[in-house]
Amino acid sequence: MNLNLAGKSVLVTGAGSGIGQTIARAFAQEGAVVAVNDIAEDRVGETIALIEQAGGRALPALCDIGNLAAVTAMVAALAEQGLRPDILVNNAAVLLASAPFLETRPDDCAREIAVILHGTLNCARAVLPGMVERRYGKLVNIVSDAARAGQEREVNYSAAKGGVLAFTKSIAREVGRHNINVNAVSPAATDTPLRQGLLRKLAERIGDPAVQEREEKIRRAYPLKRIGAAEDVSNAVLFLASDAARHITGQVLSVNGGYSMIG
Repeated sequence: MNLNLAGKSVLVTGAGSGIGQTIARAFAQEGAVVAVNDIAEDRVGETIALIEQAGGRALPALCDIGNLAAVTAMVAALAEQGLRPDILVNNAAVLLASAPFLETRPDDCAREIAVILHGTLNCARAVLPGMVERRYGKLVNIVSDAARAGQEREVNYSAAKGGVLAFTKSIAREVGRHNINVNAVSPAATDTPLRQGLLRKLAERIGDPAVQEREEKIRRAYPLKRIGAAEDVSNAVLFLASDAARHITGQVLSVNGGYSMIG
């Protein structure tokens, strides 16, 4: 299927590594111009270099999306360079603690909510006016089955992602009249640098053999018997961002190997 994404302008948040980087590279491979957002300049540069090495085009969009003024300035700077997002992928997230809720720090909770929920709202607030004016736009929000089914030791993260789920459905009702589609992709366990970092920390507490045993139990719990890859998520994002999905809005697509089958 030709997704006809060539020439589209895309803003991907948290695109400096992991799923976000894979999404950004996938759009560039389809011929889209990609604005690469991250809070770390070196990670933005890395993603842009990978895109350009493959023959694509990308622009830096460095800012902390938890800060509305910074997001507004970022979008204005992109517009000055001729990039007005047709597609916004709200992917940026942080998971600062994998611990029981009562053992987490309120400051970490506030930061997770600032990036995940407020960041999504800030970016949408900055790009939606242009989409409304042009009567065209696609928003794809990366959520989590942790929010849909619940996840112990990730309560703050799950709560923030739950807010993004509610935002997805609510804003879809508001902007559909302007020919703007809003959907969400909901991964379960995905093999990313973030997950690998959590596994390394876990290994420090319980040892490598115990971590490997735990990973095998997780794989057995999935009907497809595998942990997801970042490409599994990017494939779903590209479809929802394309006009092949023009009659889909306000929906959540699980990319989870069948781990949870939520109606």
